[in-house]
Amino acid sequence: MVSLGSDYLKKGYGYSIISAILFGTAGIFVKLSLKIGLDSISLLTVQYIIAVFLMFTTAFITGKEKLNITKIQLIRLSILGVVGNTFMTIFYYKAFEYLPVAMVTMLLFTYPIMVLIYSIIFHKQNLDKRKILVIFMAFLGCLLTLNILVGNFKYSIKGVIFGLLSALFYAFMNLYTEKKLFELDSLSINAYSTLFSLISLLIYRWPTFLFKENIQINALIYVAILAIVCEVIPLTLLYGSIKYIGALKVSIISNLEIPTAMIVSSFILKEQVTYTQVIGALFIVYAVYLIRKEN
Repeated sequence: MVSLGSDYLKKGYGYSIISAILFGTAGIFVKLSLKIGLDSISLLTVQYIIAVFLMFTTAFITGKEKLNITKIQLIRLSILGVVGNTFMTIFYYKAFEYLPVAMVTMLLFTYPIMVLIYSIIFHKQNLDKRKILVIFMAFLGCLLTLNILVGNFKYSIKGVIFGLLSALFYAFMNLYTEKKLFELDSLSINAYSTLFSLISLLIYRWPTFLFKENIQINALIYVAILAIVCEVIPLTLLYGSIKYIGALKVSIISNLEIPTAMIVSSFILKEQVTYTQVIGALFIVYAVYLIRKEN
């Protein structure tokens, strides 16, 4: 039984870490897609078309019984998709129009604070010293990456607002999945919620741009990479890790996206990273280490 519990936790932590690293690269392809003419809605629509096709095809091949859900589960998945996934990704992608990749990623990962506050208020969760230290270090690291503590804040307020809104809806996705969809397979959660996100986007704006002759092949390549490497795989792993170790721990481990985004954006997009931001990233990584050590 001890071994089983240990394997259970290792699998949860492993899924969460891989998910965070893959998510951390998403901003690169979003930035590249925006630079060649795709807006946020168009980008998400194409990304979701590819992702939904791949996930449902995979589910049918590996075992279509995974897609068997009840009516109440279908309703809950529609809420997760339309309210959570759609708004989270729209605000997330919009933020990239105004801010560097590392900054957007940092703002998204203020959501552990939102998860913790919700857990304390509504679930009466105990707030021990270790948990306070972990959250404080993660939050301090985020402040340092924004250069707020050194009085050198120079970023778009609109971009910051979009980033924080994406964090709010991301916190909702984690908590809602843990509370309402715990019994479902992670691929099923991802497939159905993304399908409902796609439907909502198609209702909002039909993708007529796909039928234009001047659409760039580079744009489709970037979107395909986003769909597979930065959504289908990491989001499925994310939902799986929540089932193993819970939303709060996943939310803190996922802060690995910030140093990942900083490193990748620095090398590929040549975005400047200051020493203060590097220190902030180290705080975040150490906070992740502490939450793993706790278990």
